Amino acid sequence: MLPKIIPYWVLVFSIGFGWFILAPLVEVIVSRFNIPLTSALFIISAYGYTMAILGLLAGYISAKFTVKTSLYSSALLTFIGLLGRGFSSNFTLFLIFSIIAAIGYPLAIAPVGSIAEAIFKKKPHTFVGISVGILFLGMSIGSFLGPSIYESLGFRLTMLTPAILSAISLFLILVGIKDYPKYYTRSLRGAFKVGMVKNWYIGLAISSILVMLGSIGSVVLELHGLFAIAAVALGGLFSGLSLLGSALGAIILPTIFENYNTRIGIVLSGSLTFLSAVLVVYGLEFTVSILLISSSYFIFGFFGNAYWSMTLTSTMNYVKDPAEAGVATSMYSVISNVGVAFIPVFLGSLFSDSRTIVIAGIIVIIMELTAGLLSFTLKTRS
Repeated sequence: MLPKIIPYWVLVFSIGFGWFILAPLVEVIVSRFNIPLTSALFIISAYGYTMAILGLLAGYISAKFTVKTSLYSSALLTFIGLLGRGFSSNFTLFLIFSIIAAIGYPLAIAPVGSIAEAIFKKKPHTFVGISVGILFLGMSIGSFLGPSIYESLGFRLTMLTPAILSAISLFLILVGIKDYPKYYTRSLRGAFKVGMVKNWYIGLAISSILVMLGSIGSVVLELHGLFAIAAVALGGLFSGLSLLGSALGAIILPTIFENYNTRIGIVLSGSLTFLSAVLVVYGLEFTVSILLISSSYFIFGFFGNAYWSMTLTSTMNYVKDPAEAGVATSMYSVISNVGVAFIPVFLGSLFSDSRTIVIAGIIVIIMELTAGLLSFTLKTRS
């Protein structure tokens, strides 16, 4: 079973790595191409937008054609996009190839339910958790190593590093998924159930706040009086720790809870996600303790992404076969990324003003409290 899934895990790792190697190099991109900061940030956000726009299409492709079609397309587009990005001589080309690479993201992640139901039917939480965790592990390592690679190799070779990894991924996908299931059903009627809306809210609440926290750390520290250079460096540290916590939480907790009691695991993860959100808000708003804030970021990522992953897997309990499972997880991913696209922009701005920062913290706590309470209502059996 494991050899079958390694090509898929290498693919999602390469996507995460290629995505977040850009995060610490935003200022480099701005100066290299002489563009506004917003243009550079849009490239990073493009992955979320492509999931929001194309996620359902990716699920439909995997269901109505084959999972292999979706994964072949993802691996090829990721490689073409990252390779072209590395050789781009101007920002227009850099942007075009970045968007091509970003399209590979929904094609790989959206149909994860189909793969889980077809290959890991007895352990779906384990498979989905590890897959999501590996994506975030790639994001974390890209974020941590990006500056060091840039200092050693320069900008172009830094951009080509994830392209080399994606070439390996493309090769493994081409030779390693030939015996993936080819066909499931002609009808997708019934792939949506009203009960999934609870899951959608949880996915939206966790993913949007997780992304927002990664972008406001340095802003809040400056509000507390830290120098800009130190605040930016610490903000990068906080973001990297939240991604690392997200990776480890999604890999470890769903596997443990699925082997003991999934229901208890979901409720416990939801409750601890809420409590860790309270800790993050307290650390940001009322202290300048780097240890407390960095620890709370890691803890929120750890429990939050485990809960997000298990809630994603829970949507598969509303449907009957792998094709519908892929569409169900696609819908969940789309709603999560719609939240990522909009909530951090509006809610995050409230953290930049001493007059509204408390209001922002209260909103975060209410959002995560609601998400935690919904853990008691999630469906754990098909």
